[in-house]
Amino acid sequence: MEENIKVNGLQAFLKGLARAAHYPQILFSAYVFDLLSALLLMLMPAFLLLEPARYTAIQTAADGIDTWLVTELMMSTTTYPALQGLSEALSPDWLNQSILAIVVTLLAIPLLSWLPSSFLAGGTLLTYVEAPQEFSWRRFLWGCWHWFGTFLLINMLLGIATQVLVVILLIGIGFAFSAVGSWGNWITIPIFVLIMIPWLAILEYTRLLAVSSNTRNTFQSLWKAIGLVFRRPLALLGLYVLSLLTLLLIHIIFRPLLLSEVLSWWPLYLIISQIFIAARLSTRLVRWAAAVAIQ
Repeated sequence: MEENIKVNGLQAFLKGLARAAHYPQILFSAYVFDLLSALLLMLMPAFLLLEPARYTAIQTAADGIDTWLVTELMMSTTTYPALQGLSEALSPDWLNQSILAIVVTLLAIPLLSWLPSSFLAGGTLLTYVEAPQEFSWRRFLWGCWHWFGTFLLINMLLGIATQVLVVILLIGIGFAFSAVGSWGNWITIPIFVLIMIPWLAILEYTRLLAVSSNTRNTFQSLWKAIGLVFRRPLALLGLYVLSLLTLLLIHIIFRPLLLSEVLSWWPLYLIISQIFIAARLSTRLVRWAAAVAIQ
């Protein structure tokens, strides 16, 4: 384990880059878990569409409907029998199932997003805390399982609090925009960032300090994280601002490319989009690795 000394945000960020690059296995694990959670979210609406997909009207629509047929269906009253298959597909029972599936999906999205982070965080942070030791899958998986329950509880409690805080701040920004106009964003958005950065630091350092202190006491780790934010505000501000700028740079590079017609060939688009996802995951891992240097 590296001996922690007081460093500023830039030094911590550079240490985080080196530490994260030293353990590519962690990026691979994060990418696989992120892909699996995304596939789970895709399966839910896919299963929802299995039932109506059996009907002839839906199959015909999927194959493509000629303009003249749409016109005839709209203008003629004798075509009602042709719509019976569609009305059967959109029966009240199916609509009720659709509403239930949508609600379940909305509730599952936060949980599925918290599960990979909660599981991987223990092993990831343990590896970064014990750097520069060689990577061990057994040690990594032990850390994942050891802190999984604790980190899931932290993510649920602080994650819900984060969502409430974001909604309140966005409502405040909306009121400011309606009262003073768009120029008020130059004031409200920096305030939003300055509030969210300490909150994000508290959330992430609660987990980090639990690992570095080898404890699963959530409240003890939370109290230490709050104290750290007050002791090292400038270093943490520098680290998180650099992390945010890195994320913005990645978006500036990849978003125009992904939205352009240059990637019309889908295999190339798939490759570039996955590189984009891996780059975004890397920014989070670099931030976690850099956070180890500021304690």
